[in-house]
Amino acid sequence: MSKYGVWMLETLVIKYCDIGGSSRGMRLFLDEALPALKQQNPQLGVEEVVRRHRHPMVVALYRTGRSKPVCVKNLAPRDIMDHIMWLRNSHGRGQEYQVVRSRHLTRSPSIQGQWSVNTFAAELEQETARRAARTEAQTQY
Repeated sequence: MSKYGVWMLETLVIKYCDIGGSSRGMRLFLDEALPALKQQNPQLGVEEVVRRHRHPMVVALYRTGRSKPVCVKNLAPRDIMDHIMWLRNSHGRGQEYQVVRSRHLTRSPSIQGQWSVNTFAAELEQETARRAARTEAQTQY
């Protein structure tokens, strides 16, 4: 996807096996659809990596430094193209950008109050003062 006129997807690494059965769709994709993909997306760098005896995979490398690997084992060329378009149109953001909401839903909030770091601070001060007084009383004798 383009953000401020700059495409976020920098490089697309296509890993496949030249003899494996799970890479049959990827080999068809490389022969039929990859030249058209390169012509339609000149800003996109495409690398082909032959990895014997491994399942095919498409790895997207983004300008933000992130990468998204997608396994395309036993997929047809059309499905592989859908995955590549999805990778091209995404920003490459990680999971830390999700909004975290509390899963706890209630009609009646807690009667005791909400917990915080200083919830038991007063009791802790009283306990430490009591212990200090006790040790002082023991050392006087």
